[in-house]
Amino acid sequence: MFIQITRGVFVNKDRVKAVMPLNSVMAKQMREAANFSNKTLNLTYGAQARTVVITDSGHVFLLGEKVNKVRQKLLKKKEQDQQSH
Repeated sequence: MFIQITRGVFVNKDRVKAVMPLNSVMAKQMREAANFSNKTLNLTYGAQARTVVITDSGHVFLLGEKVNKVRQKLLKKKEQDQQSH
């Protein structure tokens, strides 16, 4: 199921493996690897990048939203899906 994280950005929540702050060591390593294989998507629309979303395919999304806000959106959708089943 796709959910909207920011303006014009939809992500398949089942494929998201990690959401972390941009300045963490692991995020920096993942960004470098994704840059090398051309799997980085800058989705900040000119804002300062704050969050890194990593998918199971190895793609790395850079977002201008705060980490907590992105995590809340993902968790809220997961909780709603569990309650509906």
